Amino acid sequence: MKKFIKIIFINIIIFILLIFISSIFIDKNIKDINNFYLRYNPFNKKINVSKIKIDNYATEEFTAKKIELKDSNSNLFGGEFRLNFGENYTKKPIIILGCSYAYGFGLKKEETFPYKLSQITKRPVFNFSASACNAIDNLNNIKYFVYSNKYYQEKIKNAEYVIYVYMHDHINRYLSLNTIYSNYKILSLQKNIYLNKLLYIPVIRLIWSIYQIKKISMADGKNTEYYNKFLKNSEQYLKYIMMVMHNEIKKYSPNAKIIIILYDQKIAKLYDNLKIKYDTDIQNSKIWDELNNETDMTIVHSKDITGFLFDKNYKLKEDIVDWHPNAKAWEVFTPMFAEKYIK
Repeated sequence: MKKFIKIIFINIIIFILLIFISSIFIDKNIKDINNFYLRYNPFNKKINVSKIKIDNYATEEFTAKKIELKDSNSNLFGGEFRLNFGENYTKKPIIILGCSYAYGFGLKKEETFPYKLSQITKRPVFNFSASACNAIDNLNNIKYFVYSNKYYQEKIKNAEYVIYVYMHDHINRYLSLNTIYSNYKILSLQKNIYLNKLLYIPVIRLIWSIYQIKKISMADGKNTEYYNKFLKNSEQYLKYIMMVMHNEIKKYSPNAKIIIILYDQKIAKLYDNLKIKYDTDIQNSKIWDELNNETDMTIVHSKDITGFLFDKNYKLKEDIVDWHPNAKAWEVFTPMFAEKYIK
C-alpha cells in the first residue's frame, strides 16, 4: 500500500512539474505557437499563401521607411511616440483605437488621422492604436495608462468620443490564438467560476483558446457549404468581440459615444481570392447594422463619407501591400467625418 501511495505521489509531482515547465514555455513562446498553429488552421489550408511573398513587394523606399521607424524612439506602440495630440485644447477628449491605419504607419505625425482630427475638432486626442493590433489589444494599452498615471485616468474617464478604425484584416486578428490566449479574462464565455480559475493555468488556457477557434473554423460541410457556415460563425464571433469592446470602454469612459469606422477599400491583390472574399464579406456583414441598431454605437462606412472606395491614389506607394492609407486619404476623409459625427 505504501509503495502504491509513493508511486501516486511521485506521479503527481511529475505531473505538476510538467504543467509548470510547459506553462513557462507557453507563456514565453505564445507568438511562435500562434504562428505554428496558423499553418494548420482549417480555413488557412484553403488559402493559397504562395502569393504572399513580402520580399518581392519591399521597395527601397519602404525598406528605408521601415529602418527609420525602427530606429526612432521606441515605446509601447512601436515607432515614434504618438499618444497625445492637442493637449492644450479644453474640450472633452477623443480616444482612438485601431491598428497601423489609425497609428499612421509610413506617415509623418502631422499626416495621421488622430493629429488631423485634433486640429479640426480642437479637442485633445489620445491615440491608443498600435501597428499590427486590434481594439482588444488597445484596451490593454488603456488599462496600462489607467493604472499607472492619474493624468490619463482623468482624460480617459472624461472622453466624449471613442473611435475605433476597423480594417479588413482585424477579423483574422480576433481569431488569432495569441489574441484569445492573451485576453482570455475578458473574452471568456464561461459562466463556471471554477473553469475560469483553471484558465489561469497556461496549458489549460492554450487548449481552451484552440477550442474557441475550432468552434468557429471547424464548420460542417465542404466548399460553399463550409464557407457559409464559417462566415456566419465568424460574423457572430466578431459581433461578440464588438460587444466586449463596448462594455470595456464603458468601464473607463462611461459617457463616451463609441464610433466604429469601417475603412472601406479594395483588398490587396497579393492575397488569395478566398481570403479577399472572406474579408470583404465580413466588412459588408449585416452585423454592423445590427450593432448600430441594438447598441448606442455608431457604425460609419468610410465610403459613405467620401463617396468612393479608397483606391491606389489613397494608399502608400512605399508599402509592401497596397492597403495602408496615405496622407491624402486622411486629408480627404477626416474633415468630412468630423463635420458629420463630432459635435
